[in-house]
Amino acid sequence: MNIPRSAWVVPAVAATLFAIVVATGSNRALFHLLNGISHATGAAPWPYITILGDTAVAIALFLPFAMRRIDVLWALALSALLATLFVHGIKPLMSMPRPPAVLAADAITIIGPAHRGNAFPSGHTTTIFVAAGLVWLHVRPLSVRAIVLAVAVLVGLSRAVVGVHWPTDILAGAAGGWLCAIAGDALARRSTLGRHPAMRALLLVLCTGSAVALLAGLSTGYPQAVTLQRAIGALGIAAVVVAALRRLDPPPLPGSTQP
Repeated sequence: MNIPRSAWVVPAVAATLFAIVVATGSNRALFHLLNGISHATGAAPWPYITILGDTAVAIALFLPFAMRRIDVLWALALSALLATLFVHGIKPLMSMPRPPAVLAADAITIIGPAHRGNAFPSGHTTTIFVAAGLVWLHVRPLSVRAIVLAVAVLVGLSRAVVGVHWPTDILAGAAGGWLCAIAGDALARRSTLGRHPAMRALLLVLCTGSAVALLAGLSTGYPQAVTLQRAIGALGIAAVVVAALRRLDPPPLPGSTQP
């Protein structure tokens, strides 16, 4: 499968904006602008938005889609592996301080945990853009792809609104996550391992485990959004159960008619 040209737009835009922010030295000023959004909206919605970038949450959200195309779980697994290497390979090398470690406490709004180290790149943004990138590659309706991309952008922006990431962290996460999705999907299409029943069963167990953990109250760092977290976990488990029941439903006999 050839990668559609449209798939390269998001990382290109993110990389361009990253270069502009760095060249103009506007990283801190742009952070303050984004962080101040909560003054207009209130703090309440942002924990709900930002947890969508949590790895377990993103996987559980992906289950209803992936259960219809279980081969996509293999692409998700490889993309997530690449994203993990990207984020946790760069973070300790860059060792960049986050806003709470640099700015005065009365100069920023913190919603949730005040992380102080390993800012670059944003892990939540990387995760949500992996998911959005895979949706872009596997879903045809442009309206659905546009909505998912808009949600991913909002999740990325939320990392500045809650006060724990600079704009450059977010832009790097967006570009990196999307490219990991492209690379992971390409690898999945070329690998036969993902077609093996044992591997598919393992992937299904691991992904379902994320949904179960969310339902059981896994800490995302944002207890304000635990209701949404559990709802997403329940949705993921329900998708797996429905898919399993469909597989157990015997096909109609030849010549028979459906009631």
